[in-house]
Parts: sequence; structure tokens; C-alpha cells
Amino acid sequence: MKKIIFGVICLFLWGNQVEAQPSSILVAEAESGYLLIKENSSEELPPASLTKVMTLYLTFGALEKGWLKLEDKLPVSVHAASQPRTNLNLQTGQTITVRDAILSLIVHSANDAAVVLAESMAPTEKDFANLMTQTAGILNMNHTVFKNASGLHEEGQKTTAQDMAILTLAIIKHFPQYYPLFATTTFDFDGRTYQSHNRVLNEYEGAEGLKTGYVSAVGYNIISTAKKDNVRLVGVILGEETPKERDKLMTNLLDSGFKKAELQKEAVATGKLNAAFDPLHRHAFLQKVNLDLFSAGMKRQIGQAKSAAKILEERNFVVQIQTQNTNFIEEGWAVQVGAFHDKEKAQKMATHALVLLGENSIHAIADKKENLFKAKLTGFSDKKLAFNACQFLKSQACSCFVLPPQIAQGDQ
Repeated sequence: MKKIIFGVICLFLWGNQVEAQPSSILVAEAESGYLLIKENSSEELPPASLTKVMTLYLTFGALEKGWLKLEDKLPVSVHAASQPRTNLNLQTGQTITVRDAILSLIVHSANDAAVVLAESMAPTEKDFANLMTQTAGILNMNHTVFKNASGLHEEGQKTTAQDMAILTLAIIKHFPQYYPLFATTTFDFDGRTYQSHNRVLNEYEGAEGLKTGYVSAVGYNIISTAKKDNVRLVGVILGEETPKERDKLMTNLLDSGFKKAELQKEAVATGKLNAAFDPLHRHAFLQKVNLDLFSAGMKRQIGQAKSAAKILEERNFVVQIQTQNTNFIEEGWAVQVGAFHDKEKAQKMATHALVLLGENSIHAIADKKENLFKAKLTGFSDKKLAFNACQFLKSQACSCFVLPPQIAQGDQ
């Protein structure tokens, strides 16, 4: 069997330097794990949107387990909809399929879609970030800590070029059925076509993917993969000053890497390994992460998300509207989730809360009181059920409070 070469090239740049000075470089061969080049490979820096590669690693794991399906529709929470650009401008109560969410991360680096995926696998984004860090630990990414699912800068979120190389190799090794998705360059969603701004993927011969990123705390980052003949290279750059410099440097590194990989291949074949060669596998535990370790929480949360999306689809955003001029009365306790001057906003908020809750027997209403529309969920048979529902909504970043029957019915 012909050997497949994986080269890993990683570097970063001190943000305050005038000229680019690469200080972390890795080149490794996959089967033996030998490093061709390494320099300062454990320097800790913010990962920026390279964080989304771990979000996708866990998503692929959930797909492989059958906990998620590509066609599943996931609801958009208030928290997800509030994510800053780059995003898809998802709205609270909207749904997005798992497939579209994945492609939006790869092509457009959508922060809101990253949170949607995170919230489909854990109670909150913070819980999912903890899961990401645990997974990094299992993969022996010993210098990586995740604080969110998107890579938006947050104190304490860090990685190294070596750790990103390990994660990239894990994606290729563990999920070959999903790895080709990283070659996607266009993505259609909600009537708009998004184009990849990954120029290395678009222009470099043999390029296969993978991810770009930027935050001011580190600069411009990129992971690139490319394959020629039986040689595959994985390059990582952390901290270039401009995207143009980053992409040019990556192109040069890939060119150099292919030449070095051929020399490594000959060295392995003849048994003449240079003493400088160092097995990446010494640093990396590339056995697939056993997601059953996290299955209880992940399966429960995924089930809730799928149930909520199903209810949303069946109801088709049908919300019962109660105004002062109608005789519509709901029995039981209620949970109020907001008050708005705009009826449509109240409707969306009530619908969003209903989707999160996933209960068939509860109704979402926009109850007009004086000059405000109160977004409510009504129909709870007792106080305890209403209270538990409100507690759950709060855990999903949805503020609320409980109303007794007489208030819920509009008697006061």
C-alpha cells in the first residue's frame, strides 16, 4: 500500500511585529507520525474561527452516532440569533437544517449557526464549550481551551499550532465521510448565495479545504489541506497581519512542504530517518473520541432540539393572538416571556419559547394589554409545571416569569 503523507505546517506571528516572522512550524507524515519540521509549536494563541473545526468534529460524531441527521431542523434560540457577524442573520424561532448549519460554518464561518449546533448537543453554549475542551483533552490537545463554539474572542480561549494540527488530522482520520465537505466553496441559504473567501482553497492546485479565521487579538488564521499524488499536507497559520500575507505564506509553505514530504518518504523507505524527526503521534492521541462518554447529556439535549423543531414545523408558526377585543380565554397557569410594543415581535418571542419547550398541550399567545403585547405560554395545569417550564426557558437564555390563572386569563 502506498504511503499517504500528511504534512503539517504551523506558524504564528506576534501581532506587534512589523514583518512576518514565522515562529511555529510543523510538517508530519501520517502513517509514521514523523515530524519533518517543528519550531515553537506549543505557543498558545487565540484560535479565532478555527474553533469551529472542533464544533464540526463533535457534530460529525453526533451524525455518526445517529443522534443527529443532516436533514434535521434545529431551532434558533435568542442567544444564537444574537451572535454578531459573520452570521446568517438567523432569527429567533427560525429553523436551520444540520446540513445547512455545517456548510455555513465551512463556507461563511457563521457564528449564529455555530451556536445552533452547540445548543443541539448541550444545554447551553458554555456547556458545549466544556465538552469541546474535554474532547481536546482526549485527543491530547494539551494546550487548548475552548470558551465558545464560534471562536469569538473570549478571555482564556486558546490553542497552539500543534493542537490545531492534531485536530485536523483527527477530522481526516475519524470522519473521512464528512471531510470532503470542507472543499465546499458556495452555499445557498434563505434565498442568498454565500461564497467562500478562502483563497487558498479556491486557487491552490490540489487544495481540499479547510478553515479561515480572524480576531484582532491574534490576526488572520488559516488551516489548509492539499493533496498531490499520494502526498497530503495540512497547513496551519496563526497570526498573520493581513489575509493576503497569510494566503501567500500558506501557498509558499505548501509548496515547500510537498518537497520536504518527498524527502521524508524516501527517508522512511530507506530507514535513514534524520534525528530531528519527531513522531507527532507522541503528542497526539488520534484514536477516535468515544462520544458515548458524553452521550447522556448530548442525546437528551439533541432529542429536545429535534422535538422542538418538529413542533415548530407542524405548527408552521401558527400563534393564537389574544387582544382586548376578543373573547379568547386560556385556562391554567401561564409563563410570560416578554412584553413588546410590536405585535410581531411578541408573536416571534412566544413562538420561540414554545419551540424551546417542545410541549404539544401549551399555546403561544400575544396578549395585548394597554399599549403592550405580552408574549405568553398558556395552558399549564398547575403552578409546578409552569415554574419548571420557566426554569428550563431560563436555562436556554430566555427570560420569563410565572403568572397565576386569573392574570393569565386577563381578569386583572
